[in-house]
Amino acid sequence: MTATRFVDASVIVTGAASGIGRRTAVRFAEEGAKVTVADINEAGAKATVEEIEGTGGTARVAVTDVTDKDDIAAMVAGAVEAYGRLDVLHNNAYWAPINRTVTDTSDDEWHRTIAATLGSVFYGCKFGIEAMLRNGGGTIVNTASTAGLVASPSFAAYMAAKGGVIALTRSVAFDYGKQGIRCNAVAPGLTKTAATVPVFADPDRLNFLTTKLLLDRAGEPVDIANAVLFLASDESGFMTGQTMVVDGGRLIA
Repeated sequence: MTATRFVDASVIVTGAASGIGRRTAVRFAEEGAKVTVADINEAGAKATVEEIEGTGGTARVAVTDVTDKDDIAAMVAGAVEAYGRLDVLHNNAYWAPINRTVTDTSDDEWHRTIAATLGSVFYGCKFGIEAMLRNGGGTIVNTASTAGLVASPSFAAYMAAKGGVIALTRSVAFDYGKQGIRCNAVAPGLTKTAATVPVFADPDRLNFLTTKLLLDRAGEPVDIANAVLFLASDESGFMTGQTMVVDGGRLIA
């Protein structure tokens, strides 16, 4: 283990059963954090904890449905009870249907996307900030997306939700900076995870995205995790309300 920037910090990562969330949880633990691994997928969350503990880290599972505000409140309370405080919150969980324009999106798909992708960030911040304020502050990193900044075809609900995440990040930063809380977002581009398998299986969408990649590769979860850790650390101590794009150059192409 390499314990440096987050020694004994209490960190929550949502959507941590796989992909970006898992790699971010592992990276926090590698640098000394005590990690609450939150996900509705209990088996996947346990696998993340096992990976962390297998290399000497400290972690615990919080089975959490991020569409349920009571679950999110319990997630935060459990982390505080287990580790004494909350220092870092990484709101990473999301859900969205692919290949849906506005007229193609069902009511259920719309409401679920907003609840899981934007509502989860709102309630994570709401309950997380309350816990952080009791200990003088903390840092929040929200997972946004390049889809919240530029258009992609047939991705209406997801784009709306991620645009909301970016705006909410600015709101939290504005309201709580003087109380010791920084809030930033990371905006991944095309990244290889279990959740993006349908994207990589869609030739038209994949071609649209990959032709804009200046670094000639898709992202890996660790690429995003490293950005999250920077935003959560004191190294970014004069940054708040910002959205850091990690996209292989797509947005400038």
